[in-house]
Amino acid sequence: MSRAENLGQCEELRIRRKMIEAEITSHCDSIRHAIPLTAEPAEMDGEYIMRLAIKLNERLQEWKGVTRKIDILERDLGV
Repeated sequence: MSRAENLGQCEELRIRRKMIEAEITSHCDSIRHAIPLTAEPAEMDGEYIMRLAIKLNERLQEWKGVTRKIDILERDLGV
């Protein structure tokens, strides 16, 4: 890959990382809303909370992978 291609890919990955970060924040907010501090156990939807937690974990793993790719590209580019 040329330097220009690597720079373009790095920028695309940064944009993707920002989108993933927004999704992570949204999932965290949803989990906080689904588990209020004063909620009774009967009021909580365990299946919904579990789906949110799984999605959160998937996005965190994706974020780590994208960040790792960015680090490699930046190292190769000398940025």
